Amino acid sequence: MAQVKKWHKLDNTAHLFPVIASRRMTNVFRMTAVLTEDVAPQLLQQALEDTLPLFAAFSVRLRHGLFWSYLEQNDAPARLQPEQDAPCRYIDPLVTGRYLFRLLYFGPRISLETFHVLTDGVGAMRFLKALCYRYLQLAHPGEVPLGTRFGVEQAGNVQDGYIKHYTPQKNWSTYREPPAYRIRGELRPSFELGVCTALMPLDALKTQCAGLGASVGEYLAALLALAVYEEHMPAAGSTRPVSIFVPVDLRRVFGTDTSANFFSGFSARVPFSGPRAPEEVIRILKPQFAEKKTPAAFRDKLAYTARSEVDLAIRMVPLPVKNGILRIIYQRSNRGSTMTLSNLGKVDVEPDFAPFFAGFRFLLGATPGEPLKCTACSYQTPSGPQLALTMTSLLTGTAAARNIVRRLTAAGVPVTVESAGETE
Repeated sequence: MAQVKKWHKLDNTAHLFPVIASRRMTNVFRMTAVLTEDVAPQLLQQALEDTLPLFAAFSVRLRHGLFWSYLEQNDAPARLQPEQDAPCRYIDPLVTGRYLFRLLYFGPRISLETFHVLTDGVGAMRFLKALCYRYLQLAHPGEVPLGTRFGVEQAGNVQDGYIKHYTPQKNWSTYREPPAYRIRGELRPSFELGVCTALMPLDALKTQCAGLGASVGEYLAALLALAVYEEHMPAAGSTRPVSIFVPVDLRRVFGTDTSANFFSGFSARVPFSGPRAPEEVIRILKPQFAEKKTPAAFRDKLAYTARSEVDLAIRMVPLPVKNGILRIIYQRSNRGSTMTLSNLGKVDVEPDFAPFFAGFRFLLGATPGEPLKCTACSYQTPSGPQLALTMTSLLTGTAAARNIVRRLTAAGVPVTVESAGETE
């Protein structure tokens, strides 16, 4: 008798990603742990084999039913690979044994690339840290605690937080943003992704933010908006504003933990009819951050997006029709964003393992519609907390990234730049 495989539904957000994914729009993001020593591939492979079965969000393959797609238990062997190609490429299930992630290594770096249908940045970082802990147990058996599987506390929890916190509404609002300014320019060949990371002391950045009366998120969004205007927009500005989409982790908002996707976001918009000072841009952004980041705002938005799974009439629509509708909705809504700024926040590691970590990086795959994307994460180093600000780009050149670095250094924030794996 054949064994019945475990399966779970896609979370509410994940339904979109298989519909729009392609080699041009991969919907893949990367989390990287930088260790203090080069990786031993055979030990990392063992760590993958030991850890993957514990994570229900990752040990799956994508299947398609009559009305919905779903994720089914995958028992095929998973193999790590040396990093050889540009980051965040399309994940071909035929190449990965039907898995929707890839684990890469290069020198001291361990990188996890994840198709967004599985989870978001928080869920992926949990898996990556658990892999690293197990690897370090194998590589340093006399120096770190053995036996305990660190970082797997929520590994089996794949509940749909969107549905759990869904509350019906009588009056539905629309969340489609007006068209935003779109960045144009020459694309890199074969949609390869350019990467530029600025490393800086977090305390120095916070000092600069405090002087402007801004949070780190508001300040970084202001720098991005100014870089888009100065490097990509006509001097006279545009009738369409620069719109920065800011993802938000809903686990913190609703107090619910899950290893599946559970995020939302908002758009912060800055009109440009000519040059603006950073202080002026921050004054425009601050009320938008305050208004759109409230639990009430996310509760309303969650109700709007999750109703498709609780409405019986929508649930009974065949999957191909649903997919066609989702594609149209995405194409319309995506016009409201210029670029994305995703701040993962502080990455903490278990104290016994901390000496073996040199840092972390977070990368988002860019798209022709959003050829520039920006991410941030911070972590503790022996010399103090450090922030890694990474810009990924489908465009030739690094004008926007250099613009941001110039502003930071001019403001007294010391910056070290990593580009294409080399430190400048």
